[in-house]
Amino acid sequence: MFWKDDQRLTIRNAEEQDLNKLLLLLEEAAGWLHTKGTTQWDYYLSDLEGNTDEVADSIKRRSTYVVETEGEIAASVTLEDMPGDWDRDIWGEEADQGEVIYLHRLVVKRKYAGLGIGDALIDWAKKETRQRGKSILRFDCLNKNEGLNSYYQRHYDLKGIADIYGKHSKYEIHV
Repeated sequence: MFWKDDQRLTIRNAEEQDLNKLLLLLEEAAGWLHTKGTTQWDYYLSDLEGNTDEVADSIKRRSTYVVETEGEIAASVTLEDMPGDWDRDIWGEEADQGEVIYLHRLVVKRKYAGLGIGDALIDWAKKETRQRGKSILRFDCLNKNEGLNSYYQRHYDLKGIADIYGKHSKYEIHV
């Protein structure tokens, strides 16, 4: 449990019964991103059903977490101990090197935007990375997602650009 601006937030592993709520949260975020002129997560709009297994599998692996407040899911994040195919495509040979956690699908429900929950989740992920005995937290986003890249680059160093899937900016935090 943690607090953010008078909001009591509880973080826990996502459960199978959370799947539909998480999919709706991702779909809502993709729709909002679309209004901002980015194609980040468009696949949740065009093929939500086809992307359900990936989210369900991360729940089964106990890699996905939800943040709750007042009984509602306010945010979610996935932390993977091992690189998946996506990570190998984005990070290349580096994917299997080092003590790394891969962060995916950090999403905050729009009604909770601006409260710093995303920042708090990244801070939590850094602590979780250390607790798991790892030293690097990695994540990526579409290179054309100017808003998210601008935010990330105010806080983290850009590690590079992966020229794949429409180019992705790569970020790495040493914890």
